[in-house]
Amino acid sequence: MKVGLWMLLSFACALSLCDASEWRTLGDGQGLRIEARFEGKRDNSYLLRRKADGRIFEVSPDLLLAADRASFDLAAKRLDSEIARLNLTAGHPLFTGTPFECRPADDIAAVLKLRTESSSKFSKSWRLYASRVAGYRLFGAMPYSVALYAGEDGTASSLSVVYANKGDFGSQAGEAENHFKGGTTSTAKTLAEAMEKDEATIAKALTETLGPGDIQRFGEGKARRKIQRWDWNGNSLLLSSEEGEYVSLAIVPLEFADSGGRTSRMKETTLRERLRSSVVREPNGDVAISQIPMVDQGPKGYCVPATFERAMRTMGIETDMYLLAMIGESGIGGGTSVEKLLENVRSSVYRKGRRTRDERPKELRIREVKRYIDEGIPVMWTMMSVEDYNRTANQNTTKRRSVNDWTAYAGEIGKEAKNIAAKPKPSKAYHICMIVGYNEKTGELAVSDSWGPAFERRWVPVPVADWASQGGLFMILP
Repeated sequence: MKVGLWMLLSFACALSLCDASEWRTLGDGQGLRIEARFEGKRDNSYLLRRKADGRIFEVSPDLLLAADRASFDLAAKRLDSEIARLNLTAGHPLFTGTPFECRPADDIAAVLKLRTESSSKFSKSWRLYASRVAGYRLFGAMPYSVALYAGEDGTASSLSVVYANKGDFGSQAGEAENHFKGGTTSTAKTLAEAMEKDEATIAKALTETLGPGDIQRFGEGKARRKIQRWDWNGNSLLLSSEEGEYVSLAIVPLEFADSGGRTSRMKETTLRERLRSSVVREPNGDVAISQIPMVDQGPKGYCVPATFERAMRTMGIETDMYLLAMIGESGIGGGTSVEKLLENVRSSVYRKGRRTRDERPKELRIREVKRYIDEGIPVMWTMMSVEDYNRTANQNTTKRRSVNDWTAYAGEIGKEAKNIAAKPKPSKAYHICMIVGYNEKTGELAVSDSWGPAFERRWVPVPVADWASQGGLFMILP
């Protein structure tokens, strides 16, 4: 080993510490000692975990003493054999020998054929609704949703795979505005049968490859549940089956699994600074929040849990729409009471140092939401997503791309809005979305639906929004 080697190491990520018997004392021949263990590989380098602080670093084999190099060479050879077996089990070349959280998430998304769902300064996500991809299997069973998440640095933080579940299973709904149509062919009996089959298939595949999993409790508050856990190469694979809800497989860092799924609280000052920095003001008068994570609810009625997930993630609270659908007691195929979900997530919100607020103004006006938007806080809004509303939102959003005279534009959309607002208020297509911006000059609200990137921001005249409104405004506050 060369003198000063440890000063040259490239630190990649922080993980949990494991059994001390696995550690090896490395020396440089000049008295320097460090305890580390083999944790994987990247290209031609070893990934070693330092015992003192649990951090992983890269080191070239030629910088190691012969005995240490021989030990790690043997571990690398064994790892190659395990990778081949595990990837065969997964049905995709998902594993490389480098822990997920030390890998570029883009690479994992490409392997699994996931599409970008959300991209902000603070996080990124990818998702695939695989039931519409012929022959797609993961660990032997067909997943309905495969979602990958990454942090600010672009490395993978977790993979969430949801198999048979009460939202997607049997759903005949369409995408986006069409998700109100179609219904579901699922029943409690057929869902239970599908869940039992998927859980057995995945558990068998992982047990045959990695041995028996450990049974433990995982999660916080009302989301706490029983899981089977397998640890491998810096990752934990967590299989969960909640009766009448879903079967899921999550791949997370060991540290997160060891903590039982508990996440740290973001400091209020940090959060407020992040929220305010995300507010963008344009010369034409547009004021909008730019860094809200997107979630695509897919072909099912999950607008409430998907929208709450977006709001909670904006406030630094990690969650998942499938967990929220369970907490909110969503029906088969979808359908969730906003009030019920809000009631049941309050404890999670309070535990992370946040609070909730709901308001019911008699009339939806810019001033009702402006004070929240200016602070970077999205406003969840209950409304009726009917044809006139969506047509207006789509047309006006398209028009805006070529506007030269904003005063003339405001007059044009105002006339059209007046005609729509004169119609009887709609009484179908109950929906919740987010108000994420406003323009006082043109009299518009910016609205974001949880239908994927194409619906990140649409502009709706205030009279049309008020006509479609059901009056409920819900906020999660710092």
